[in-house]
Amino acid sequence: MPCYIDLIYPKVGIATLELLERLGLNVAYPLNQTCCGQPMSNSGDQANAAAAERLFVDIFKEYDYIIGPAGSCVKQVCQSRFKIPAILPAL
Repeated sequence: MPCYIDLIYPKVGIATLELLERLGLNVAYPLNQTCCGQPMSNSGDQANAAAAERLFVDIFKEYDYIIGPAGSCVKQVCQSRFKIPAILPAL
């Protein structure tokens, strides 16, 4: 879950989990999940944004799929592919 969904809209996160489980999907939530880097990127802090993006990729590299209920966070992750292609070769 994106950090702001977890903190501001937790019912959205719970509904997303319940829907995925109802569809029969095995859902995992890495407890060490961090920010995707969007707040830093939006404010022009590219160095810290890149660090957050690399950490995000490292945390999720073993997963087949990443599902996020927040379009802005998903967009940030997709855009990271073009900034750090060696780390996130395909999305």
